[in-house]
Amino acid sequence: MRRQFIGVSILVGLFLVLVGCGSTSILDIVSDKYPLEDVVESSTNPEDTARVFIAKDKSISKVSSFIQDKMEPGNASEIKDNKQVLVYNDYFVTLTTDENDPDNTVIEVASNGFVRDNYRPSFFNGFIAYYILDDILDVDDWGKRQSQRCVGKCYRGYNQSGGSYKGPTTPSSFRGSGNRGGGPGSGK
Repeated sequence: MRRQFIGVSILVGLFLVLVGCGSTSILDIVSDKYPLEDVVESSTNPEDTARVFIAKDKSISKVSSFIQDKMEPGNASEIKDNKQVLVYNDYFVTLTTDENDPDNTVIEVASNGFVRDNYRPSFFNGFIAYYILDDILDVDDWGKRQSQRCVGKCYRGYNQSGGSYKGPTTPSSFRGSGNRGGGPGSGK
């Protein structure tokens, strides 16, 4: 009986290890291939970050092809004005030409929380529709609400804001925005 228990325990352990191996995120894929350049913390929650990587001597299209071959995004913009946005379940990946060396591509992998609480909505103009952002970030009318909150202090991508980003320090009201509101007798 004890041998059967040990055998089953080993099989369960191997299964758990194999299942854990299959849960690679886009952040893992990017960080395994490209060197980390910088980490930008959210101005309201230090657990939400944008990690910045550099692909030396690689164009946006080459980096984009590599990333999308490894993991297909839920949404992907076209490459326009030296920028592309790829949207995954938990991360936004922004590819831009490095302003310091146009032969390099800056790869920014930002958590959804970082995007929701820090990005300037106009950053996504022409790349991702606001209704898609509302759905991904789970915020009704995110673009309008974030524009009102920003007042010139929101994140504009690494090339524009860089590691010196400070942003709005007041917490966003977006967390828990799923509450229905109302009061007694409001039809809940």
